[in-house]
Amino acid sequence: MSHEDETRLLSALERKNAHARAFRQFSRTHWSDGKLSSRDKHIVAVAVGQVTRCEYCIEHHAEIARQLGATLDELLAAAYITAAIETIETGEIAVSPALDVDVKGSVIGGSSVGTSRDEFVAAILQNDTLPLELRLVSSATVAFAQRRDALRRTFHQLAIDHGVSPDALDEGYAIAAVLRAGAVYAHTLAIAKVFDR
Repeated sequence: MSHEDETRLLSALERKNAHARAFRQFSRTHWSDGKLSSRDKHIVAVAVGQVTRCEYCIEHHAEIARQLGATLDELLAAAYITAAIETIETGEIAVSPALDVDVKGSVIGGSSVGTSRDEFVAAILQNDTLPLELRLVSSATVAFAQRRDALRRTFHQLAIDHGVSPDALDEGYAIAAVLRAGAVYAHTLAIAKVFDR
């Protein structure tokens, strides 16, 4: 079944099922331009989709972001923000204004593995494929989606220190909430397919 077929099946489900309709209503309110553009919200959604491991969500939001002008490099940059955040096993991280990284209390801290991990995270954060605001919002949003509040607070404060609007961060957190619920919504496809035979 193609992505378009799956989208049609979910749309049909929304017309028939109050639960799916409630999700769509919740989701719909968060995609228009705000402090973050709709395009940037869909880029953030691709990063969060890596956390939820929802292939449908990743493809869906990547397609919308592409239609809104996002490039492959931008979407990969968002995905790799998630990869970098995934390597941080503690909530304690020091990030310099130049975005150099030192993970505190790390099991692998002080080792060559820890050093290479810190360099990897810094390289991802420093890469300017995405604007700084979007990198920092994505980092805080990914930590939020992972339910890692100490890490989220660190990236949130770093974003504020770099002039990012608290409203932009809140919009990122809203996208994470939608995507966490959206992964379940997308997985209802498996149920709907059973009854679509």
